[in-house]
Amino acid sequence: MSLAYYYQLLGEKQHQLQRLQTCNSQLQECQQEFIYYERTITKPELSRETWQGMLAAKFDTIRMEGMLTRYRDMENQQFSAAFTVLSDKMQIIQNEISAIKQIIATLEAELAAERTKSK
Repeated sequence: MSLAYYYQLLGEKQHQLQRLQTCNSQLQECQQEFIYYERTITKPELSRETWQGMLAAKFDTIRMEGMLTRYRDMENQQFSAAFTVLSDKMQIIQNEISAIKQIIATLEAELAAERTKSK
């Protein structure tokens, strides 16, 4: 394959890596916003002045054991899984970029050797 092909491939891989890094940053911002809004699940707090009784107790149980638990699951496990996938893919692309750079260096050395030989 030609040197131009590998330069084009290198550019594509660098672009892919840039997109993944941007995605990672945006996902981190979303996670921070998600963490910030966690406290709204338990608002308003139920007291004697706001709402009490059996329905209030059921509502509070659903809110604390159902919604908050699932919210924290998303916050911890699902975001973590997404970050792991992104990190793994970025590492793969970085390895591909390194390999392509090595190929380019080899091809350039061969081309330089041919030029020197033909002189």
